[in-house]
Amino acid sequence: MRFSSLALGLAFSLVACGGDSSSTPKDGPASDGDAATIDAATIDAATIDADPLIDARPQPDAAVATCTPRSGTTVVLAAFVTGLDEPLGITSPIGDTRQFIVEQTGAIRVVKDGVLLPTPFLDLGGTGPVRYGSERGLLGLAFHPSFGTNDKFYVNFTRKPDGATVIAEFRATGGGDVADLATRRDVLVIPQPYSNHNGGWLEFSPTDHMLYIGMGDGGDGGDPQDRGQNDTVLLGKMLRIDVDTRTGDKPYGIPAGNPNAASADGPSDPRPEIWHKGVRNPFRWSFDSNGDLYIGDVGQGAWEEVDVASPNTAGINWGWDDREGRHCYEPTTNCLTAGRTDPVTEHAATTNWHSVIGGQVYRGSCFPDLVGQYFYGDYVAGELWAFTYAGGQATNDRRLLQNVGSITAIHADATGEIYVVTQNGTVRRLTVQ
Repeated sequence: MRFSSLALGLAFSLVACGGDSSSTPKDGPASDGDAATIDAATIDAATIDADPLIDARPQPDAAVATCTPRSGTTVVLAAFVTGLDEPLGITSPIGDTRQFIVEQTGAIRVVKDGVLLPTPFLDLGGTGPVRYGSERGLLGLAFHPSFGTNDKFYVNFTRKPDGATVIAEFRATGGGDVADLATRRDVLVIPQPYSNHNGGWLEFSPTDHMLYIGMGDGGDGGDPQDRGQNDTVLLGKMLRIDVDTRTGDKPYGIPAGNPNAASADGPSDPRPEIWHKGVRNPFRWSFDSNGDLYIGDVGQGAWEEVDVASPNTAGINWGWDDREGRHCYEPTTNCLTAGRTDPVTEHAATTNWHSVIGGQVYRGSCFPDLVGQYFYGDYVAGELWAFTYAGGQATNDRRLLQNVGSITAIHADATGEIYVVTQNGTVRRLTVQ
């Protein structure tokens, strides 16, 4: 049996770390012998030449789903594609009717007109740069808001041999169904002290068009180096950068609205890339079309949480590792609560929730009665839930389906239709009956 799959990583090390938090001292060594041990604040990203790539091609029209709207709120999952290799993400460029599926082993697959194309859009696996296994691999994909004219997209992967997180830019070949490997540009490199809690997803905001990156606390368990609350490192944070500009010798720009945008950015200074802090492992998260940010933050072993931030709200502290969900973690009583923001919903491990999978708000046209509902789930429990965010609260938070399988992503395509990805190689489409 192959134990290097996401099943082991999510079910154990990503979730509660098997109790290793008590056995690793705060200043202890990395548990993964060949993982990077350099602190994230010491990394120097490679400098590159600015390339604005002005393109005269017209922007594509909005993608439109080919469906007859159907009333109803009884959610079911319909078959979409099978035969994938450990899929854990699905997304689409603006105005594009294709679906792009991320395989943890290193490839991005394309579904075009309902057919899974045999040739990957991009393949970084095998002898490529992706280090795959447990919680590592190709973890995220985001298309530039102007992908239709500049062909740019961004991936988040764990690199060989040191296990560092790489945010890299590529370009598609003439807007086609394959990308050009030679166009790779490393935008940001973040060393990882352990092999787990890589986070992984990245996405452009629909309101400010900046690239947001979800970074876990770096592992091992219990945030042994207290990175979630340490502003001098990028781990345990939601990051926000501008891929279309440059700040100093960085291969990206620092948006003016970032909390630490004016930082001197030395080794002991707050990192200017930070947008939010205090997350443990934001493995899957998304933006609503109005800019609301929904984060599924995987818990230490007692509580799984979903956080929601209003559009363009900087500097939120989600509490880890002072708190897990709404509860004290370190210390277990009388922990710091000032300035920490509660989740809108949480699930106890006693209900078999061990690895929350953040989802997305439905904004499609096929099922009008679902519009405005946020769909999310849990990898271990295999359940699909939904709520509506209103007045700062998760209203009508309820379970819709059981026995869905090991969910790794819940995300929409460019038309707003939602898909549920499971680790066994299957993607299903959200529908109603």
